[in-house]
Amino acid sequence: MISNTIKSLITLTTAVLINVSYAQDIPDFINPEDLKDVECKCLEKKVKYSKQEQKYIDILWEESLKYLEAYAVALTTAPEGSKCINSDEATYETVDGFKKMCVMDRRDMQLLVKHIYQILANPDEAKKCFAAREDVDWIYSPGGELEARSEVAQWLKRTTFKQFFDTKVTDPEVKAYGKSFTDNFFKMVTSDDVKTPPNFPYDVSARSLPNLWASVGWFPMYAEESERNKRNFDNVRGGYAYAEILGHWGLLRIDEINGVKVGAEVGMVVQSVNTLYPYHNHAISELYYTMRQPACVNQFKTFAVRDNNEHVITVSESSNERVIQFDAGAPNEHAMWASSAYDREPLVYFHENTIHAFEVDGDCESNPEESALVTVWARSDANERANDYGTTKLCECADEPNTPAVRGKKIQCQLTKLKF
Repeated sequence: MISNTIKSLITLTTAVLINVSYAQDIPDFINPEDLKDVECKCLEKKVKYSKQEQKYIDILWEESLKYLEAYAVALTTAPEGSKCINSDEATYETVDGFKKMCVMDRRDMQLLVKHIYQILANPDEAKKCFAAREDVDWIYSPGGELEARSEVAQWLKRTTFKQFFDTKVTDPEVKAYGKSFTDNFFKMVTSDDVKTPPNFPYDVSARSLPNLWASVGWFPMYAEESERNKRNFDNVRGGYAYAEILGHWGLLRIDEINGVKVGAEVGMVVQSVNTLYPYHNHAISELYYTMRQPACVNQFKTFAVRDNNEHVITVSESSNERVIQFDAGAPNEHAMWASSAYDREPLVYFHENTIHAFEVDGDCESNPEESALVTVWARSDANERANDYGTTKLCECADEPNTPAVRGKKIQCQLTKLKF
């Protein structure tokens, strides 16, 4: 069930009593009338479940709503000392100083939050677009203790990470990293060091929402062989997974609300320590909240440079793509990385075609194999299908094409020319 706060926020008409104490908290950019009696167009037909199955669906639905509610509140709450109004503050570029903005000043973010509020205000209407997606063969259960503690995950019986790495991954190094990732996933997401940022009204970690984190359906998106993965690192391929709750690939698959396309994708990401998620870019805006207390200063580092930065040099272009280079070996390169923690600069936002990377240090962890960077993840405009649907493009070493881009060398990336 949604919280009393959100219920109060959506009590809008004379037919339903208005709770004045909360009505004023509705973000200014939302018209209260737009939260009333919405119509959702689903991406697939409503799935029918038996009475016994519906019990598990209801548990998963309830935890999904709690996650989405907390996320919307966090985004629209100004942190202490900030000049933002009805907005959290996000870092969006780290080259030539750390640049920040009030994230809710962005139209795409206003629409994302509005759609979440519309879902929360009309749960029965939205729920017709919700399913466990147990028939999808490319999302997985972490298995192990996380599954053992979730009645929903046990009912779903998704293929486990172990089965995935045993049967679908051929590279022996990636398999080895995947085994460690699988064996330690429960500790990675339930450790006491996993903490929800203070802007959230309550905890949304796997400790508080165990069925959601165990059952949402995880995708180790880089583990299998592909041409793209020539530009990736084995420890990332075997030590990374994401899951989607709301969105085109998630559990709650809404195409339109009141005729407006839904571009929101909201979920979570786990990335092992001692990894560099390589420099990459995509045509869809993206944001992350750090959910970890670091084991040492600067453990979780983020790089971000916008496509219009003067240090981004165009080397060729076509009608659909611009190939650029950036010198990641510049003398001041170490100053181009921002660090974060759950309670310090936890939010980053990447505009379309921003080149970004994540480096997670593990040297200061007492048990690095059990540790990971855990984040709340989202994209805001995934409905823009003309822009390659947000495909993640990994950059390469400029001097050694089709090898991973690394710190200390010149990198080369392919940027999408946006179409509207």
